[in-house]
Amino acid sequence: MVQTPFIVATGAGPALPEMAGLDEVEYLTSTSGMEQTSLPESLIVIGGGYVGLEQGQLFAQLGSTVTIIGRIAPAAEPEMASILRTALIDAGTTVVEEHAVSVSALNGRVTVSTSSGRVLHAEKLLIATGRTAQTDGLNLHAAGVATDEQGFITVDDRQQTTNPRVFAAGDVTGGPQYVYVAASAGKTAAHNALHDSPNNAAARVDYTGLPAVIFTRPQLATAGFTEAEAIASGYQCESRVLGFEDLPRALVNHDTNGAIKMVSDANTGKILGLSAAGDGVGEIMLAATYAIRTGMTTRQITDIWAPYLTMSESLRLVAGLFHNEMPTSCCA
Repeated sequence: MVQTPFIVATGAGPALPEMAGLDEVEYLTSTSGMEQTSLPESLIVIGGGYVGLEQGQLFAQLGSTVTIIGRIAPAAEPEMASILRTALIDAGTTVVEEHAVSVSALNGRVTVSTSSGRVLHAEKLLIATGRTAQTDGLNLHAAGVATDEQGFITVDDRQQTTNPRVFAAGDVTGGPQYVYVAASAGKTAAHNALHDSPNNAAARVDYTGLPAVIFTRPQLATAGFTEAEAIASGYQCESRVLGFEDLPRALVNHDTNGAIKMVSDANTGKILGLSAAGDGVGEIMLAATYAIRTGMTTRQITDIWAPYLTMSESLRLVAGLFHNEMPTSCCA
């Protein structure tokens, strides 16, 4: 067997925004934010993605006055992002969906200015604008391993780099930055790298139906394409939204603050994606992923059994809307 070099690395650090004054102030990251031994009286979070929302809400629930600067859940379905935005505001978090353009510090406090000229003050600043590759010190060019404009290692669906004897996995490749994705990519890379003929190894990573959850209250969860992503991928699609005022489990919980959206291929009826916002919606994404990966149609989901008084029943109810069926737990 030919010995094959093999890279497995998380290889990514905080991606810092281009903002005047940032290199002159102290700020927290997703890591250092969790290492704090005292609670700041006030906190400004720059970034409305997963980390910014989860950690911002955490600090708010612990008692800090929190301001989030940035678009809330920018990649999510707008209907779901709106539910989360409203929940944050109702709970007392200030949401400023603008770009932060400059930051300064004086007398132990941080000042952030936004693109509209708004000026915000807080005791602490948390930067949560994503992660970027840390590959500068690897001398990848000498090994014939290409990177993209952001420094992430370029790989194919077999995790093979531009050097056929080198495989890479983890955040360093710029793929979806979830633990389960890194684990799957690492397994694929290891299998292919140790194959008798790496160029002919068949293990691949298939992102179809990939689920993701923002662990806020309410949760925001997705599987597969959003409507915008489906259109950008060339599909003619249809979508339906079911508000949780029509979901029996939500009514029993006395919490109808939520909704579920299903996206389907208009030509075949196959489910392309599912998004939901609400209490516990992350728990239904495994079923959504199964449906997407197996090519189930909205008609099949409508006609299949769904346990009454569960959140997962929402899958069948929203699928029924494609067929002009009223949301009801009765199959007849």
